[in-house]
Amino acid sequence: MLSGKSAAADLTDSLDLEALVQQLPGEVRDSMDGISPISLPDRPPSGLWESLQSALRREAGSAAHTAGVLLTVCVLVSLSRAFDLGGGAPQYILFAGVAAVSASALSDFDSYLRSGLDSIDSLAEYGKVLLPVLASAAAASGAVSGAAARYASTSFFISVLLELSRNVIVPCICAHAALSVADAVVGNSALRTAKKLVKKAASILLSVLCVVFTAWLTLSGVVSDSADALAARAAKTAISASLPVVGNILSDAASTLAAAAGGLKNSIGIFGLLAVAGICLSPFAKLSVRFLAYRLSAALCECVSDKRFSTLAEDLGTCFGMILALNGTAALMLFMSVYSLIRTVI
Repeated sequence: MLSGKSAAADLTDSLDLEALVQQLPGEVRDSMDGISPISLPDRPPSGLWESLQSALRREAGSAAHTAGVLLTVCVLVSLSRAFDLGGGAPQYILFAGVAAVSASALSDFDSYLRSGLDSIDSLAEYGKVLLPVLASAAAASGAVSGAAARYASTSFFISVLLELSRNVIVPCICAHAALSVADAVVGNSALRTAKKLVKKAASILLSVLCVVFTAWLTLSGVVSDSADALAARAAKTAISASLPVVGNILSDAASTLAAAAGGLKNSIGIFGLLAVAGICLSPFAKLSVRFLAYRLSAALCECVSDKRFSTLAEDLGTCFGMILALNGTAALMLFMSVYSLIRTVI
């Protein structure tokens, strides 16, 4: 009879576990030093926490600078009212203020947008390595149909998300930013309506994609897990009945191999969850801090200057929030798929 250790060793040799580590970005690989896909960590990964703290500290300074520029422009525009007998800032000063705020915000917007897309690409590329290995371990534990269904579902929906991101969501985010600046300058109701419609369209697309993915993953998992369980029981019964003595030995050996594969599947899955979290940490920290900085600036601007500045700051913060939601959708898909593969049982 096979021992658990020898069965696990044979299965480990057949899987490309080294690729799970080598495919990680360098910074993430360093932060996960000491964590292996073969065994579960015995303590929380401190490297990931330190990486998050470092990203937050770096971004906090940059966000504070941007917020300071925005508030300074708002204060200067507000002070200009003292030199205007009409009681309001001259129109050209408002235009100059909007231009200054927009230039400060949009100069960083492109880099953050590219960073968000790069993060999604990194998640998709790592998913191409993680999911086949995890699905193979799940299949070796007996969940052949379940592993295949979950792997196919995730691969398909992530490819759909990438196409939507490049061709629909990102243009919507850019359009929202452009309409926000135009609305701050012109103050047209049609621009405000268009801005809301663009935001709503992007939100609905992401929400529908998440709901459909979750429903499909759940339904396909229920059906395939039931089929795997039935097939496993039928195979075990057939082996035991056809070979009265040797059949029981083979059946026990298969159970031992399945148990070893199940343990390896869990350790690979936990490693995958930590790896996905590590890939997301830096862009999530940057976008979250930037989003909060603009929202806080909007609240302060509303107290000291024309309302169009607070609205512009809030709208620009919404653009960063949309990029954050896009990254969150990709991460959620991988998290759910990995967790679903971990939960496959026979």
